[in-house]
Amino acid sequence: MGTKKWTAVEYDAVKYLKSSIGSKLQRVELPKTMHIQVVIELDDALYLPLSKNPSWLQKIQTAAAAKARAAMGDVEKKILDADAKAQKFDPKTAALFTRDVQAVLDKGAKAVSEEMADACEKVIKDYQKGQKELLKFRVKCGSKIVLTAVLVTGGAVVSVATAGALSPIGILGVVKGGVAIGQEVVKLALKADQVGKLIQVELLVLKKLMNEENAKAKKSGKVAQGAKEIGLNVFSKALGVETPSLKNCEAHIGIHKVDIAKIEKQSKKLSETIYDAMDEQAKVNKALQVAKKTLTATKVGKISMSLDKVEKALDNVLKATIKVNESIAAAEERQVQFEKALKGMQEGIPGWVKWVDVAAGLTLDLGLGVSDAGSALEKALAVVFAVEQTVGNELADAF
Repeated sequence: MGTKKWTAVEYDAVKYLKSSIGSKLQRVELPKTMHIQVVIELDDALYLPLSKNPSWLQKIQTAAAAKARAAMGDVEKKILDADAKAQKFDPKTAALFTRDVQAVLDKGAKAVSEEMADACEKVIKDYQKGQKELLKFRVKCGSKIVLTAVLVTGGAVVSVATAGALSPIGILGVVKGGVAIGQEVVKLALKADQVGKLIQVELLVLKKLMNEENAKAKKSGKVAQGAKEIGLNVFSKALGVETPSLKNCEAHIGIHKVDIAKIEKQSKKLSETIYDAMDEQAKVNKALQVAKKTLTATKVGKISMSLDKVEKALDNVLKATIKVNESIAAAEERQVQFEKALKGMQEGIPGWVKWVDVAAGLTLDLGLGVSDAGSALEKALAVVFAVEQTVGNELADAF
């Protein structure tokens, strides 16, 4: 009587490991091949009826696959444990450790293959029990393993250049300069708001004076009852009426205009500072990508999280700077309203009363908008300083 030997089950263990733990591995590189086969040898008399029964063939493969998945759990755990240990290894130590990991895989593959073979043999023997005439025939289930080499890599010594590029010291210097500019902008903004408030008071005083003098002039007959409104300039020069705050108001509106121009100039410098800091941040992020090849995953993770804090802080400063620019635009608009109101009052332009009321009712919040940027800069400086220390600590033992 002849025998039949065939490969009944084929299992790609590497494919399974890549899908289950591949993304978690940092230092262990899985073998290219970890192929497990179950080879079954049967007497012809048993093989023929079994081969013609698809449901039993399916049972064999299903049972083997189930055992393989169950047995692979132990292999996964040991690989993950090995990967965790290798995080602290240099290349030389990692090379020695590779042999240990290879032995673990060899043992694991053997255990999996035996489990699969036993499962197949049990299914066939159950089949024989259902047909007593087949019990006398021989069943032999074995396995075949094709396993290539595993590789464990170690963290190389990080270079001084890479360590220097990872340090946010460049960002720190830029942000320090930004803080100084921000403080100057805040002072100018507060002064502009104070001057603006003074202008509003002076406009209201001049409005009251002009209305009173208009009424006196018409009553005395110096100005005809039907005449157009007379401006403060006419009262001052032609009628001899004193307007003591007119000169001051004009001067203050001029100061307000100069202050706004100074703030706009400093704000431009501030914006350039933030973009310079972001350029430095991009350089550090680029260095981190290089460092990933040498530093341990734990160090890379901590440095990456720290740099994310810097990026967020700079983003907050950028948003605050945009708010500064919006506040400056509002201040420029109130400057226009101040000039319009004063000119209307000076020349007696119809509608000047409404213009004065609009100018006097404007909100003076330039200082508030600018102070937000100053606060964001100071917070960013504190964040960058803390990150500088964190990165330094992580790199201290990397040389």
